[in-house]
Order: sequence, then structure tokens, then C-alpha cells
Amino acid sequence: MMYILIILALSLFLLILWFFLFPVRFVRNPIPPVPLIEPPDVFVYSYVLHIHTQFSYDSLGKPEDVIRTRDRYGIDYAIVTDHDNDHIKDFADERLIAGKEVKLNDENGNLLGDLLEVGRLKIIAHHFRGKYRWRLEKDSDYLIELINLRDALLERKITLIFYIFAGIILYPFLKGRIFGNYAKLINTELYAKKFLNENWKSRVVGGIDHHVKLYIREIGKRILVPDYGLSFSLMRNFLISGREIKTKEDLLSALGSELNLISFSNKPSFVWLERDRIKVYAPFSNTYVLLLSGEGEVRESVGSNVEFSELRKDRYLVLGYTYLLKVGRLLLGVKPLFVSDLLEVS
Repeated sequence: MMYILIILALSLFLLILWFFLFPVRFVRNPIPPVPLIEPPDVFVYSYVLHIHTQFSYDSLGKPEDVIRTRDRYGIDYAIVTDHDNDHIKDFADERLIAGKEVKLNDENGNLLGDLLEVGRLKIIAHHFRGKYRWRLEKDSDYLIELINLRDALLERKITLIFYIFAGIILYPFLKGRIFGNYAKLINTELYAKKFLNENWKSRVVGGIDHHVKLYIREIGKRILVPDYGLSFSLMRNFLISGREIKTKEDLLSALGSELNLISFSNKPSFVWLERDRIKVYAPFSNTYVLLLSGEGEVRESVGSNVEFSELRKDRYLVLGYTYLLKVGRLLLGVKPLFVSDLLEVS
């Protein structure tokens, strides 16, 4: 009996170590950090995109649940895109935006792509998920959903099961903070490289693609599985704008022209192009930054203030991560922090 308890205790210890200290990354050739970079003087607005409610055939969430969760997590705007309809517009307040998700087919019924339509804004969705791959022209006026939270998590189902198991064990001690660790399952570098290799020139956004599969409501109780709060806490977008956003229409207009940042934190980071230099400001000291180019160039740095100079004429994405522990050039517990919008050096 004692041996069984020892084995169980050891297994639990190893599970906890794995949960917190993996994945790991070795920094091969980091550029040196720079002195403090002040973030630009801009307006910053948060929003969540690609949400499904009871008006979708495969979701049970209600409009009031979206609004309540949006406000609880301090998010400025929520964009709901139910399947083939925008009925939620009749229940929307001034910070809930109604759109719809539509599948595009040819005359034979073959799927050509999935599109989120929000006013005049068009967003290519699910492109990196097999059968939903975009088969129409690459229109640079369309945005592209670089990260689809639901797709990214379900791509790693076995690891996700282990994370859920570890989360159940650790939840009594860490409460809601445990869910932030699930962002480690999202391989942002994989999607960024696919995007650049395919020569996309569209602005990028992150969609959570949240569906509520179980809904229980009694007096004083409300249980949603999965709860909107899980997705809202894991990923959001930050619109970094040179002008003030006052209305929903302002936000949609700015999404087609201003910089966007996909974030896995409720604190914004800043990535901007200044002549032929890309500058990065992150709110955490334990930050690792990765620069990827369309030509396959890779640069990396450890630190919250980074400047990439002597850049060639090319397309770039900047990826940020946080880490739990640093041993020499080995980073432990690496977790996505942000993915920048597409930056083009001319």
C-alpha cells in the first residue's frame, strides 16, 4: 500500500512539474536587450471575436451571458458571429457587435472557405483547419483569423486531456489562475510560419470560436460548459489605434486600417514599425520575443524592451512569450503572450 502511495505521489509531482515547466525553449542567438522603450502614445481597445450563442445551431449561450462575461473581464467589445444569421442584433447593447459566420460553396456544394461577416468587414476563418482551408482569391482587404482558439486547443486533444486532469487537481489551490496555463497548448509559431509561407498579406486577428454545449439555469445559478469566461480569459485582441474609438462603427472601421494584436493576457503589449525598425514593448520582464519574416529569417530576444534593426524589405510577424524560469539560455514554462499584426518593411 505504501509503495502505491509513493508512486501516486511521485506521479502527481511529475504531472505538476510538467504542467508548469513545459514547454521549454532554448534561445540560440539572442539579440541584446535595449534600454527602456516607452510605448507609443495611442488608444488601446480590447475585443473578443467569433462567439456563438443560442442563435447558432450548435451553441446554447444567451446574449446576456456574453454581455455579462464581457463586462466581468473588462473587455471593451464583443463580436458575435452566429451561423448564417445576425439575430443577436436585437439583443445587443452599445458594445456588442452582431455579425454572422457563413460557409462559401461552389455550384457543386464543395466548400471554398469560411467567412465572418461583420458589417463591411470580412474575416477569413478556420483557414488552418483542414477542410476549411480558403480556396478563393487572397483578397488583402479581408482579415484572416490567424489563431482560432477552439481549433488550436482541439488540435492537441491528448495533451488537452492531461491539462484538464492537472487543472482539476490544482484548481482548489490556484482557482481561476489555472486556466491561463492552457494557452501553452497554442502553437502560435506554427500558425505564424504557415501564414508567412503562404504569402498572405492580410491583417491578422484572433477568434475564440466559443460554443456553449451545456447550459443549466436555475434560480440564482447559471452553469455554462464551457463558460464564456474560459475563452475570454485565454485570448483577446487589442486594437492599437491612433484615433479614439467611440462607437461600434468606429471599431469596425479601425479594424481595417489600424494595428491589431492577438493577446493571451489582459495587459496589452505594443509592437510597431518605426522606419526600418520594429520595436516591442511588453508589460512583463520575463518576456521572450521571436521575429519571423516571409523569407524565413528568425531573430529572438529575451527582455520586455526589444528593437529589431537592419531589416530587409519583407513581411514580418512578431511573437511574444512569457516564461516561468530561465536557466542560462534555457527557458522553462514558455507560454504565448501575443502575436503581432503583419508588419511590412518597404
